[in-house]
Amino acid sequence: MKIFALVILFVSLLAGASFAYPVFAPEGKNLKVHWAVLEAKQGKMSEMAAISARTVAKFTPHESGSYSLYGGIDKDNPDLMRILEIYEDEAAYQVHRDSEGFKAFISEREPILEGLKILPVDPVILEQKESGTGKCVYMTLVEVKPECLNEFKALITREMTRAIAQETGVLGLFATSEQGARNNFIHTLEIYTDEESRTKYLASSGYKSYREEADKFIVSRKAFENYPANIVLSKKGLHLNMMTEFRQTDPEFAKFFGSFVYNEVPSQTKLDPRTRYMAIIAALMGCQGLDEFRAILPEALDSGLTPSECKEIIYQGTAYLGIGRTRGFLTIANEIFAEKGITLPLPDSSTTTPENRIEKGNDAQVRIFGEGMRGFQNSGSEETRHINRWLAGNCFGDYYTRKGLNLRERELITFCYIAAQGGCEPQLTAHAKGNMNMGNDKAFLIDVVSQCLPYIGYPRSLNALTCINKAAGE
Repeated sequence: MKIFALVILFVSLLAGASFAYPVFAPEGKNLKVHWAVLEAKQGKMSEMAAISARTVAKFTPHESGSYSLYGGIDKDNPDLMRILEIYEDEAAYQVHRDSEGFKAFISEREPILEGLKILPVDPVILEQKESGTGKCVYMTLVEVKPECLNEFKALITREMTRAIAQETGVLGLFATSEQGARNNFIHTLEIYTDEESRTKYLASSGYKSYREEADKFIVSRKAFENYPANIVLSKKGLHLNMMTEFRQTDPEFAKFFGSFVYNEVPSQTKLDPRTRYMAIIAALMGCQGLDEFRAILPEALDSGLTPSECKEIIYQGTAYLGIGRTRGFLTIANEIFAEKGITLPLPDSSTTTPENRIEKGNDAQVRIFGEGMRGFQNSGSEETRHINRWLAGNCFGDYYTRKGLNLRERELITFCYIAAQGGCEPQLTAHAKGNMNMGNDKAFLIDVVSQCLPYIGYPRSLNALTCINKAAGE
């Protein structure tokens, strides 16, 4: 019981909702994440934990960039403690190291410290509930087949996001990968309300389905059980979502829709975060979802979509929606960029000149739709030929040739604009085929429609599926 009490003191450095909240750094910052593995001299871990409780624990909650220090003492080796440390960036980590409390901790632990290892890692998924206290802590080391690493990362991301949102006693799930040649070694930290909650989660159909698929990718897996703890979840670094504002006024709606849009839908698709947000932004433009766009754009930026990529999506939307429907999105984006300290204007991205824009645009048309489009700018009746020339020079020449997004990505967002605005099914079918020509196959497009469904509704989503099937049949 002595170790149990001291573990409480050590890991409760920072002080269950039904939402999953990823941990992100603000725009322009890069999370600093590592594992600290401390080994005390035999029988001295209790003393080391006590030192931490009266030094580090006093200062860390006041360090805005110190997001969380979660860990526990190994049951099989009570002299070993593992801590997952998450900081806003390298500078925040240095603030922590330079603090009076941390310096005192280093000085006082020196006589009883047997060994210390700092393992730098890259975050795969850092997910937790908004609040709660966990008394059950497990860690695992998973070796993944190198050729299956990306598939495994996508799989564990979907499952951890789902579990935090849907499983009541699952408070925090974190996965990190080692850097360099050992990047296929994944370290996880699992925080549960209690042992019963963990047992219930492992028996859930969602977890069983995950393990059945994950085991195909795994070379080895070792679990580490820790002594009972008392981890109070930190709110620092949490990425709140667009449903936050409704949690007080419309709690029922926020609960079921938030779970659907942030957990059920992403868990059904295999889209990476960057692609997911590209599709959502383009769909919101198509359906004129200005309010949702204002809420989603910060999420997209935090998830890895760059300011230039966001601007390219907005710019290209003008070709398919018209400036009357894109001006508001551009204005909102500029406001959010200013709030995040992103300097405007962004660097130029044009690659064409007034002299070659038609030629280059037609080249893009040919690459997407095939040789039948060669010379399209010169086709059509005399009365409408200028429209075809504009399509080549303006729609494809001015937009598709720009830097920032490749043709495959540009066809993806075009598909989303058209699907979301509705009433343009012939064009949607043509662009579904163009997507397939660029490598966005039928399964991928179905994932895209599935992801966009909460934002554009069922009728337009079902129409989009019909167009995908028609394009695939052609």
